[in-house]
Amino acid sequence: MKNSKKIFLSLFIIIIIFLLRKEESFQDKFATFTLPIKESYLNISNSIKDAKEQYLYQADSIKQFKNENLLLRKYLYQQKMRIVKLEALHTYNEERFNLHKNILRVQTISYKKLNDFSQIYLTKGSELQKDKIFGLIQKNVAAGIAIKTDEPLKGILLSNEECQFSTFIGEQKRPGIAKGIDAQSMEVNFIPKWSKINIGDKVVTSGLDNIFLPNIPVGVVTKVITRSTYKTAIIKIYADVLHPNFFYLVKKVTHKVEDLNISATTPDNNNTKLK
Repeated sequence: MKNSKKIFLSLFIIIIIFLLRKEESFQDKFATFTLPIKESYLNISNSIKDAKEQYLYQADSIKQFKNENLLLRKYLYQQKMRIVKLEALHTYNEERFNLHKNILRVQTISYKKLNDFSQIYLTKGSELQKDKIFGLIQKNVAAGIAIKTDEPLKGILLSNEECQFSTFIGEQKRPGIAKGIDAQSMEVNFIPKWSKINIGDKVVTSGLDNIFLPNIPVGVVTKVITRSTYKTAIIKIYADVLHPNFFYLVKKVTHKVEDLNISATTPDNNNTKLK
């Protein structure tokens, strides 16, 4: 009986060892068979991971490039605006006014109304006293008046009928009051009826109303009308009021003409061409 048990136990151990060896061989074969599959899986997994990282990197790069592009466009726009401003400043620059203590360079901010090109808002209104009328010079010719009230500094160009100031006409300097008509012309009223006014006579500011410096060119006479008690001269203006940009604002009138050499100013010095 004991021998049979020993035999049975020995057989059981032998079978166990045989099965274990078979299982180890099977596992080796199975591992060898599945190795390429595992390798392919790892390659695919790594490829997907790399593609994902590359996509995220490209997305971040695209976002960064977009931000940089917007920033560069902003800088480019600012530079273009600066160039435009400098070109306009050069166009309307007049050296003899730049350092004068009673003259202030101002710039147009916007039109007062979108449907009215004859009234504008100007910079540097805080530097001026209220309820005073100032003359506006465009390069070297009269362009309008400016008024400081509770609003921002308002410019009224020669094309507006509210723009009025005193003038002299012709070599004999006949007095008159200029009043706006449109973007090309003004009328000078209250010229003494006995005055001899000719077509082609030049009109300049008188400076006697303390708005403009004296002898600033305004325009040239194109028509003379005789009324009951005075004469009216229709004049073609020199200023380009449809393109308001930079102006010289007369803060205080000086009647020392020689200080600015204003007597040398003639319409020939102005770049505006008469049609």
